[in-house]
Amino acid sequence: MFRVASSNVSKRLQRAVNPTKRYSTEGSLPAQADVVIIGGGSIGCNVLYQLSKRGVSAVLLEQAKVTSGTTWHTAGLHWRLRPNDIEVQLLATTKNVLESLEAETGLHSGYIQNGGIFIARSKERIQEYQRLHTLGHFFGIESQLLNPEEVVKLSPALDPNDFTAALYSPGDGVIDPSQFCSSLIKGATMNGGKLFENCPVTNLVLDRTGGIKKVVGVETDKGTIKTNFVVNACGAWANKIARMADVDIPLAPMKHAYIVTESIPEVKGTPNIRDHDASVYFRIQGDSICMGGYEPNPELLRDIPNDFQFGLYELDHSIFDVHIEKATKLCPTLGKVGIKSTVCGPESFTPDHKPLMGEDPKCYGLYHACGFNSAGMMLSSGCAEQLAIWLTRGRPDLPMFPYDIRRFTTSMRSDRSWIVETSHESYVKNYSIVFPHDQFLSGRNLQIDPFHEVLVAHGAVMEQAQGWERPGYYIKDSTAPVRNYDWYGYYDHVKNPDQRYSKQLERDYTFNFSKNHDIIGEECLAARNNVALFDLSYFTKLYLTGPDAQEAADWLFTANTDREPEKVVYTCSLNSKGGVEADCTVMPLVQGAGRLVGPILKGKGYYIVAGGGSGYHTISHLKKQLYIKKFKSVITDVTDKMGILSIQGPKSGELLQSITETPITDQNFPFGMSHLVTINGHTCRAMRISFVGELGYELHIPTASCLSILSKVEEAGRSFDMKFAGYRSLYSLSCEKGYHLWNHDLRGNDNPVEAGLGFVCRKEGPYQGKDQVDKLKKQGAKKKRVFFTIPDKTVAVYGLETIWRDDTIVGFLRRGEYAYHLDCSLGIGFVEHPEDKVITDEFLKTGRYEIEVMGTRYPAILHTTSPFDPTNQRLMGHYEHHFQEQSHFED
Repeated sequence: MFRVASSNVSKRLQRAVNPTKRYSTEGSLPAQADVVIIGGGSIGCNVLYQLSKRGVSAVLLEQAKVTSGTTWHTAGLHWRLRPNDIEVQLLATTKNVLESLEAETGLHSGYIQNGGIFIARSKERIQEYQRLHTLGHFFGIESQLLNPEEVVKLSPALDPNDFTAALYSPGDGVIDPSQFCSSLIKGATMNGGKLFENCPVTNLVLDRTGGIKKVVGVETDKGTIKTNFVVNACGAWANKIARMADVDIPLAPMKHAYIVTESIPEVKGTPNIRDHDASVYFRIQGDSICMGGYEPNPELLRDIPNDFQFGLYELDHSIFDVHIEKATKLCPTLGKVGIKSTVCGPESFTPDHKPLMGEDPKCYGLYHACGFNSAGMMLSSGCAEQLAIWLTRGRPDLPMFPYDIRRFTTSMRSDRSWIVETSHESYVKNYSIVFPHDQFLSGRNLQIDPFHEVLVAHGAVMEQAQGWERPGYYIKDSTAPVRNYDWYGYYDHVKNPDQRYSKQLERDYTFNFSKNHDIIGEECLAARNNVALFDLSYFTKLYLTGPDAQEAADWLFTANTDREPEKVVYTCSLNSKGGVEADCTVMPLVQGAGRLVGPILKGKGYYIVAGGGSGYHTISHLKKQLYIKKFKSVITDVTDKMGILSIQGPKSGELLQSITETPITDQNFPFGMSHLVTINGHTCRAMRISFVGELGYELHIPTASCLSILSKVEEAGRSFDMKFAGYRSLYSLSCEKGYHLWNHDLRGNDNPVEAGLGFVCRKEGPYQGKDQVDKLKKQGAKKKRVFFTIPDKTVAVYGLETIWRDDTIVGFLRRGEYAYHLDCSLGIGFVEHPEDKVITDEFLKTGRYEIEVMGTRYPAILHTTSPFDPTNQRLMGHYEHHFQEQSHFED
């Protein structure tokens, strides 16, 4: 056990408290600026640096001294491999900035590249590292899987008997926060950026005309700066700035700690360590170890005083000592030396352990750059670069939805209890294995649809998506309801005695085929061969109305929406750079009878349905365009006022006809059309569309009618052997058909031409991003969305697997599923030309392809369109012929 040698702050931290050089701007505040950044931590300094390099008039305001908040005491670790491609690219940018700053500014950036080792203690953890290793190939990141004996050669202080394997990344390192921020500020001021320390912000000046809030200035005790853009980079204090704009952000501060040991000579120059299974990390600091971790019972903070500058809390050993016990098993020497100093400071955490970035949809001009979950130092330059592009060009270059503040709905942002408990679990699970289908236990049942209780009773195992509970899959002869969060038994909570739901989640704790593989397959094949019922109620449902509704629809959507009433049109909505911000269905409305599903309109109107997981993002995007273009139109969200039942499969038409008098025929009800129908005495909207590639119908039902119509569908379904099906099968089926899933194989930096969606982009009339679509249609695309089937049926793919063409890496899978009808794994990814040329069909079809899965390459067959029902016969309800499915590339 440790002995405490001193309670003094380490020398490194003393240097941060008393820096030798500052670059504060002398004189009074400017009267105006293009952008005002609030918060002088690593994020704020990086944003000032990135904006200044782009010629933007930017001002950074810090209430005390630069780094005085949470930055000064950060451990400063920098890793390069993460379980998603976006973070890998952000981390690469940070490293590039660190390595170039000294040449630019003459100051050392504080970066030391001493490498990083990830410790593994289980087969599943090794597989996770193999996935990271595989993804790193595409981005040129060197890594090696090592056995314990090889690890000890790099880090002699470790006990090789305490772990089974490790991933070594020699390009990892550590950052000194004080040096880093000093070099960033100098680089920024060299390009005209201004820093004002000891300048607390007292208020944001807002323009509230027209019912819209917009930032127009920043008030301080030294004066007011006029500006149209403010960046909230205040870390653990970010909520205080948000409240000045009358908005909430989903962020919770907590205490986070590490200790610094006395001298351990054998660790000098060795790599930093992350022992994920023990939830501890080692940062090598000279001949000492900074050791910290993520315990199950961190101390939650309600608020942090404004004057908590360079402040620390007393370390609570009753909480922290769990890390000491685990760390000394890995590094026995560590337990024989004293503690030189302890560091316990505030950090901010978010419900999904991702930062909060981008413009606040509730206050235009207010951008967030906070909530970095103790990873702010390593992500800072990458995120700041994207935010600078966001501010100057309207959208970032990378698809930043996983970080975008718009991933959280208004109800999620305003529910403090939900925020605290989900942020707690994100802290606790920080080092947990990131399985493809894992689910949180916290924050559940925030929003449930009208069918929820009935479906749980039918065996629905629920998933959470954007606050909504939705069926993942159905189990037989049992139920698995989601219970209230038990905080892992801490804070005087009693652990839930009912562990049925947790036991179900454990069946998915694998990177091979899930133990639910066959259950999901049965649901898929029911939709392919008979009939299945899906609950799509959490899908986003909107009305676009007002005098300019048609003009607005023309600008918002790529497809021609000026169609006959009740014609369902699939379309994209783009950003200014031509990237797909949303894909949805849009339907022109007829004059209704005053019902929710048939509203009375003054002029033209549209019913819009978009995916639920990105629904609030879609709403915010559409509303912002209405504001910018000054359309006299309104978006009304009716998501929680209607449920959706989707009946899919060859027998779906017969089932629907058995419960309604409306003729369900090809002539009266062709594909892509909608009608109001009556079922069990209740009126709902029926739409003949499918997200699985079969004959199918959706019933859009007012909440009060949901259970009555479900009862009728279920009763009729017994005669057809109808099966209840969840989102796991829905996504498998949609992937097999080749449909897009936004934020997966279709993202905000994908042009429709690259994504195979050029057919929904009309030639006539302007729409946002059309110039970029037309450019790629003319010049050709340098990446193309394609499909891969893997003949080896033992191979599971989930996304992030590397694509090889003739022994050259040309991409990675964005999405992977098992295609049960094709009876093989199927992946979707974008292929790029290794010589940065336009991708042609000739290039695609002449290659020999392999998909690398956890370090092993498997032969794969490329298809430019999905091999499932390529002529859409099943979608049209034509099941009378047997079709030979495409099994290889064809023109």
